[in-house]
Amino acid sequence: MKIASLLLATLLVLAPAVRGEELLRVSSQKASLKILLEAAGELKDLPYRIEFASFGAAAPTAEALAAGAVDIGTLGDAPFVFAAGAGAPLKTVGVVRVQVTQTAVAIVVNQDSPLQDAASLKGKKITTTRGSIGHYLALAALRGAGLTGKDAQFIFLQPAESRGLLANGEADAWATWDPYTSMSQIEGGTRVLVSGEGLFAGNMLLVANDAAIRDKPALLRDFLQRLGRAYVWANAHEPQFSAIQAHYSGLPVEIHSRSNRYSQPHRIAIDAEVVSDVQRTADLYRAEGIISAPFAASNFFAPQFNEENPPP
Repeated sequence: MKIASLLLATLLVLAPAVRGEELLRVSSQKASLKILLEAAGELKDLPYRIEFASFGAAAPTAEALAAGAVDIGTLGDAPFVFAAGAGAPLKTVGVVRVQVTQTAVAIVVNQDSPLQDAASLKGKKITTTRGSIGHYLALAALRGAGLTGKDAQFIFLQPAESRGLLANGEADAWATWDPYTSMSQIEGGTRVLVSGEGLFAGNMLLVANDAAIRDKPALLRDFLQRLGRAYVWANAHEPQFSAIQAHYSGLPVEIHSRSNRYSQPHRIAIDAEVVSDVQRTADLYRAEGIISAPFAASNFFAPQFNEENPPP
């Protein structure tokens, strides 16, 4: 899909009670960052304006970032490598770490499926979103079983379509992430075949394009600080925050509560461990032919935005 058509489909919401002439354009999936920051009170008395763009998945966020339509957005390790490996002018400026629970990222199957482990995925149809963390998990699980991506048949769709494919038996497994994993568990009829525990580092990357890093460093730094405080608030007020999320999403509050209660997202510094996590993802993607060029993860980080690094 062309970036122009993606942007036409974007929901742009101007944050309330903002002042100033400078503008920071922020993207996230399902308006998650806007909901978080608003709930935590971090959008009050801003010295600049924020425009929020909401996309349904990581791929259009990466495209919007690469095209300069937004300044900063959230991507998992895998979508970030997929975009940056294709030449997008992007760098990670911040990291949020989540506790990897059994359903944070998982391969799920129907309850009556004969599949029992990753090895049993050989020759089976796996539906997921190309370049997503679900795609990465499926590849990592196959490799852990001595297989490769070529040993299974991938069907690349968006989450809602993948869910339907699994339900009607046109796919044998679905590699996905929260809240979709929690939804499928709560609604019943599925079980976790392979969990992301031990295979997924739990990093959510805050990614900016090179132009924003060059032209808006003060805004990026302030935004990241607000986001860090917002996660502290959300973890300390889980029932309240889950109810707010449910109000916006229309999903049962139990789905959000289940995810929030165990994931405990919090901002961490860009360090050698984080860079190594992304490098492992890149190495797997290159081995699988998902990206073709060599990928040096350290070239795609901007650690000057770590909280311990004051502005010059």
